[in-house]
Amino acid sequence: MRVQGLLGTALLAFSVTALAGTAEVSWKDVDSYTDIRPASGLKDRYQQKVMDQLTEHFQGLAAKLPDDQKLEVTVTNVDLTGRVEPTFGRSSSNYVRIVREIDFPSMEFNYRLVNNAGDVLKEGQANVQNMSFNYDSLASRVRRNDLYFEEQMITRWFEKTLISQPDE
Repeated sequence: MRVQGLLGTALLAFSVTALAGTAEVSWKDVDSYTDIRPASGLKDRYQQKVMDQLTEHFQGLAAKLPDDQKLEVTVTNVDLTGRVEPTFGRSSSNYVRIVREIDFPSMEFNYRLVNNAGDVLKEGQANVQNMSFNYDSLASRVRRNDLYFEEQMITRWFEKTLISQPDE
């Protein structure tokens, strides 16, 4: 009996995952983005890390969509939380990301929500900002996610635009 119950739970978990919506994210003219620069390390590697992490976030959110829907996103600009500024030490200069209240994250992208038949259910241009982020909050001090505020901003947009809005 117990093995059957575990197998049923595993199948249910698999079927929920298999029936989730999907997301396809593309990144256009990344070198022209307002701010997707590392404070240290290789620029290309950092940009790829940011794009991968935000793509995964869009894909995770799309799992909340019905299984016959796909979210297509083309990112056209990113401005990460904070600003990269030089610091000068004894022997060389380095860079550090400084975060102040005026350095809120923003992102611009085009989106389309389509069904399996290719019908466009919703589309538009988004210019999202997280002007109310609170870097000094306890959540930000204990977080381990460098893109916490950017992901929070995308989640708010997703829920407001694609989840809580009635079908047109």
